Amino acid sequence: MRLDLLNNDPFNSPTPGQSLTDTPGKWQWEQPPQVVDPMEAFERVLASLQDPITLETVSKLMYIGVSIESILNGIMLKMFGEGVMSPDVAELIKPLLARYLLKVANDSGIQANVVNTFPKPPLSDGDTINLLKQFNPKEYAKIAEKVQDKEDEMLTIKQQGFMNKGEE
Repeated sequence: MRLDLLNNDPFNSPTPGQSLTDTPGKWQWEQPPQVVDPMEAFERVLASLQDPITLETVSKLMYIGVSIESILNGIMLKMFGEGVMSPDVAELIKPLLARYLLKVANDSGIQANVVNTFPKPPLSDGDTINLLKQFNPKEYAKIAEKVQDKEDEMLTIKQQGFMNKGEE
């Protein structure tokens, strides 16, 4: 049992609507963005990407399989959160930055993933049962007992035969 969950106070959270009563302009994203021109925003992000340490980090991320889309989403979210640009400007410059990162990947001999892949199909019932057995053995035991009871019941009905069902 996780004891840290017992220390959580469910009432220690903001009151619904509390953000509507806070002082306006408290956060950077509530201020006008520092950059409104898409070309200026592109140049600013490009300059930060061309820093050797940043470029090495981004290259390593692409090498291990992180998609260019995910890298750019993270960068754009950071820029918006810091009040550098608005989300619409960030979306406008993403294709240009994606081409730049693709060029960096090609120059480094990295086969980069450009976009995130579609989600895989949901877990099969067998995989779900295996995970349940591994991570929640008590619940697995309950389900296994119910299944066994149902199988025993079906076996009993089968042994009685079709014609004897109505005599009970």
